[in-house]
Amino acid sequence: MQALAWMTSVNWLEIIKTLGPVTTAIIAFAALRNWQRQDKAKREAEFLDGLIEAAHAYIADLPAPITTLEMAKIGMVSHAPTWEGGEESAIAIKGAIAFIEKDGERVGKRLLETLGTTRSSMIKLRSLAAKGQVFNFSDYTKCQNAIAMLMWHFDRMEGFAAYISSLSWNWENPDVRDRLKDIMSIDASAIRSGVQDSHLALLEFARVTYKRI
Repeated sequence: MQALAWMTSVNWLEIIKTLGPVTTAIIAFAALRNWQRQDKAKREAEFLDGLIEAAHAYIADLPAPITTLEMAKIGMVSHAPTWEGGEESAIAIKGAIAFIEKDGERVGKRLLETLGTTRSSMIKLRSLAAKGQVFNFSDYTKCQNAIAMLMWHFDRMEGFAAYISSLSWNWENPDVRDRLKDIMSIDASAIRSGVQDSHLALLEFARVTYKRI
C-alpha cells in the first residue's frame, strides 16, 4: 500500500518532461553513429569498386605490350647464330645484339607506343592504391603489394623498350653487356603469370573486405 501511495504521489509527467530531452539526445547520438558507420561503409565500398575497376582496365591494356615484348624475344632467338660454336649464353647474346641492331629501334618504339596506351590506366591505379591508405583496411599491404607487382611489370617492359630502341650501345662495355643480360631475362610468360597472380590477390582482398563491410 505504501508503495502504491508513493507511485501515486510521484509526478510522472515532470519525470517524463525531464527525461525526454536526455532520451532524445541518446537516440540522436545513436542515429548519428549509425549514419556515420553506414556512410563509412558506403565510401569504402565505392573505393573498392573504383580500385577493382581500375585494376581490370589496366590489366585489360597489358596483352598488347606483353605480346610485343614476346615477339621481340622471339626475334632475339631467331637471330642467334646457332651454326657457330661456343657457349649457349654467348650465342644468345649475339642473337640479341643482331636483333637490336636490325629491328630494335622499330620494335622498341612499337612497345613504347603500346605501353603509352596503358599508361593512363596504370597512373589511375597507382593513384587509387595510394589513396586507399586513408581507409586503414585490414591487410591492405596485400593489395598494395599486388598493385606494386603490376607496376613493376610495366616498368620492366618500359626499360626493355628503351634499351632496344637505342642504336648507340658499345657492346664491348661490360656494363652495357650486363644490362643486355638483364633485359634478356625478362620473360613474357612470366609476366602473364605474375599479372594473373596479382589479379587474383586483388580480387581476394576485395572479396574479404566487401564481406567485412
